[in-house]
Amino acid sequence: MSYVSLSWIYPFVYVVFGAAAVYLIYIITKYGVGLKASPREIWFVSISQVTEFTAYSIMLMTLTLWLSSDVGLSDVAAGNYMGTWNLSYTILIIGVGSLVDAVGVKKVLVIGTILAIFSRFFLFVSTDFWVVTILGFVPQAVSVAFLSPVISVALKRYTKSDTSALGFAMFYTLMNIGFALGGLIFDWIRQIYGEYGNVMIPLLGEVSTYRFILFTAFLISFPGMFFIAIMRDNIDLKDDGVLEILPKKEKKGGNMVVSIMKTIEESFANAAKIFVDVAKQPAFWKFMALLAILLGVNYVFYHFHYTFPKYGIRVLGEGAKIGNIYGVLNPVIIVFFVPLIAWLTRKWSSYKMITIGSMISAASVFFVVLPDAFYAPIADTVAGRLIWQEWLGVAEGTSVSTISVYLALCFFVIFFTVGEAIWSPRLMEYTAKIAPKGQEGSYLALSLLPKFISQPLVGFMSGKLLEVYTPATEIVNEAGVKSQVVGDISNHYMIWIWVGAIAVISPIGMIIFGKFLRGHEASS
Repeated sequence: MSYVSLSWIYPFVYVVFGAAAVYLIYIITKYGVGLKASPREIWFVSISQVTEFTAYSIMLMTLTLWLSSDVGLSDVAAGNYMGTWNLSYTILIIGVGSLVDAVGVKKVLVIGTILAIFSRFFLFVSTDFWVVTILGFVPQAVSVAFLSPVISVALKRYTKSDTSALGFAMFYTLMNIGFALGGLIFDWIRQIYGEYGNVMIPLLGEVSTYRFILFTAFLISFPGMFFIAIMRDNIDLKDDGVLEILPKKEKKGGNMVVSIMKTIEESFANAAKIFVDVAKQPAFWKFMALLAILLGVNYVFYHFHYTFPKYGIRVLGEGAKIGNIYGVLNPVIIVFFVPLIAWLTRKWSSYKMITIGSMISAASVFFVVLPDAFYAPIADTVAGRLIWQEWLGVAEGTSVSTISVYLALCFFVIFFTVGEAIWSPRLMEYTAKIAPKGQEGSYLALSLLPKFISQPLVGFMSGKLLEVYTPATEIVNEAGVKSQVVGDISNHYMIWIWVGAIAVISPIGMIIFGKFLRGHEASS
């Protein structure tokens, strides 16, 4: 396959990117106009979380690589470790659900962000298993648990009932921008220093590339603290536009630590009570059936974080722009497609859209299984060459087989994300429709269960799939230079056959149980 210059098409590409940038600015401007009655805190929270999601995105893409390369865990051990960590903060999130109301938005943001900064410092500064576990992963889990519910509460307090949807849309857009920035930074650092390079940090000494990436995530965590620091605490915007200062909550004990612990204890008790109450309702069990069915497509999503980085490097080679493929493509498509799809399909039922979306997301996995003969003609088109030559920087002379994998992964991510843009927003709509009046919040909280359950499951399975189908051993030569020796990866696509086999459970289940599950939506 020849390397053809595409300089002639650059003006057209620039026009497309320029139009996209203008559209993005237009969207954010519309948010600003629509939320002009909201206090400045809504912007402070959103901007602070852009930096947090950028840092978090960088960290997620790096952790499994770093756990193996620097901490010394095998693929299986690293996967099990991530699965256990995900399970721990999932449980913690349940326990801190009402913490924001008890402590206040600003205090929770301060505590969560400080814990994030503290944990990320020890993630890059040490490679000792127990140090990174106790001082890195444990406080990071607590940080995630603190920051996860705070956004919903903050947006609810800083918007009126007729602008709350706009507030969430704005945050969703900014969150995805943060994730896209994380993907770009992840690849940029690896391109500069190499997969197994060393970077000198003043006062801290020489660290590996992956540790430097985590160091970057640590630094990016700081700017958000400025916006949090200048926030006013305990304010609430009423529907009449009046900004109310809420009275300070009485501490449940002598100090803040005691107060927080008592609140967490009450949160677990409240969560258990809510579960018992809603479990008595017929709608609840139909809802649980739907969530169980959707575990399949949620399962795929987290393989991007835990399986994709190692897989991409082993199959495509060191320095492959895997961050651009998933870390950028997914959030960018979400930002631009969710509003468009929502408008085009506004008259279609939620259940129908969840079914169609899950079908597209599940089918997308099998793009990786298609033979080279499918991608070879595409690779030689202008669009194909724009992807692998210009965007992903694949070198001249690269085999058709490797280029095919690049294109297959791009198709996989694109179609998965389009499916996600269809089904994910409509799940919340479906949830609100079937929930009994006055219990919408409980049902919406339960709608997150597939994501929480999928994360530990993916962690536990990811390492085993990598070990079997893309085995690799890291070696250090006499000069002390580290590299990776990849074993037999001829069956690398089997990883995605296993993932796809689980994913198709979702659309098949949606079709088989459609009458049972859709009936309640229609009658509500």
